[in-house]
Amino acid sequence: MLDEGRKLAAQQNITNIDWRRGDSTTLLGMNLEPVLLTVMGAAFHWMDRDQTLRDLDQLIEPNGAVVLASGGAPGDLEPAPWLQVITDVRTRYLGPARRAGSSTYTHPKERHRDVLARSPFSTVETAHWDRVVTRTLDEVVGLQFSYSYSSPAQLGDRKDAFERDLRQALTDFNPDGRFEELVRTEAIIATRP
Repeated sequence: MLDEGRKLAAQQNITNIDWRRGDSTTLLGMNLEPVLLTVMGAAFHWMDRDQTLRDLDQLIEPNGAVVLASGGAPGDLEPAPWLQVITDVRTRYLGPARRAGSSTYTHPKERHRDVLARSPFSTVETAHWDRVVTRTLDEVVGLQFSYSYSSPAQLGDRKDAFERDLRQALTDFNPDGRFEELVRTEAIIATRP
């Protein structure tokens, strides 16, 4: 990811980025200068969220903030009915547990907002934007291979059969090959009181 980021920055002639390798467990050992803003994506759910926020409290300037950018929490939006078709096919191939790397994944029971509310960044605001996205059959199938839980690595030598069965099931569900979904972009903005 760092190599790709450097490449894209060079293509855009962006020179004011300090590229570092680390993760949420190494924040305090990375000799970082104070920052005004920390933005995290959906990966926040993989972290020790309480510890990460305590560490960020030491790095973020007094008037700074934490922003969590994601698609919102599971259950916030009614899923498009065709998503169940994908789940059914994926379950036939990979089982009911959602895979993640060499293990399985379940979303944390406690919402990010609640973790933030008890952290040093306890003043929490949320903004979200909803839009309808229409994808073709090829786009829907390709998207499944981009997820960690249905990647080609997870499927192994069953990838081609999975793709064939998924295409057939989605075509049976919606022969016109267009799949609409209400998609949310959410920003949770947390500051100190």
